[in-house]
Amino acid sequence: MADRIAIGVIRKPHGVRGEASVEVWTDSIERIAGLESVTLVSPDEKTSRPATIESVRAHKERALVKFREFGAPEELRDVYNWTVEIDKGAARALDADEYYLHDLAGLTLIDAEGRERGVVVEAYEGGAGILLTVKRADGKTFDVPFAADICTEIDLANKRIVVAIPEGLENIDDVAD
Repeated sequence: MADRIAIGVIRKPHGVRGEASVEVWTDSIERIAGLESVTLVSPDEKTSRPATIESVRAHKERALVKFREFGAPEELRDVYNWTVEIDKGAARALDADEYYLHDLAGLTLIDAEGRERGVVVEAYEGGAGILLTVKRADGKTFDVPFAADICTEIDLANKRIVVAIPEGLENIDDVAD
């Protein structure tokens, strides 16, 4: 998986022609429409298979994707919850203030006073935006919003992120399990 980026996940079959309802993890459904070859990867990441995108259309908040390899909805049951991935080389170039969520995992979180507060173990999109799950040295975790006024410096090359801890999280050392 290190050479690929997940751009969505197959949620369920749609209709009778073998379209898959895909939860999109990119900034736009059009990004998927511009692709042809992808790799489908099982949830445990032990199995993968190539797939060819024939068509993509928006449907509510998801994309309906027709893969050449699936002709009927029943055939899609085998790839339920599989991710749709592309080679890293096929990813679009990012602007200076943009980041792939997977690139944030592994960064050391440094507070404004220069103290290490933990390591980002996951970045995910929550109801209020992107959150960073940070694991402290004692094994406890806490979440920090990934916002410009909080995450003041992101240095991917040196694997660190400087944050101004928001009010309410200033005592993260006292966070309960």
